[in-house]
Amino acid sequence: MSGANFSKKFIFNEKIDSDYLYSLYEDDYQYIEEIFQTTLAHFDEDYNSIRTAYESNNLLELKKAIHKIKPTFGFVGLPLVQHICKEFEDQCQRAGSSNDLKTEYQQIVTTLAASKDLIATEYNKLKEFNSNFL
Repeated sequence: MSGANFSKKFIFNEKIDSDYLYSLYEDDYQYIEEIFQTTLAHFDEDYNSIRTAYESNNLLELKKAIHKIKPTFGFVGLPLVQHICKEFEDQCQRAGSSNDLKTEYQQIVTTLAASKDLIATEYNKLKEFNSNFL
């Protein structure tokens, strides 16, 4: 990290594993902004696939949809959410119907919605940071 950039360090929300993000992207805030932007651009489609699969009692598609969105959270520094997705994916494998997952499903969609809000907030902060300091 150059001395000039060292004093201009972006402070991520405490829910985001900034050490993990820095291990992936170092201090390339423009690239991190791009990752967050791409995540948001695809989020609603992936989220809706999860909802549609659950509502149509299609456990195979539900498992696929969760599997697809899962790595997204690692890319944006939310490994706990990634782990929650993995657990739900495993529960989909064992369930007989979507009704067996009612409680877990409510928890995962709530977690995903809150994660989207967090990602959007951090994206906007990153965008402002990058326009002011880079």
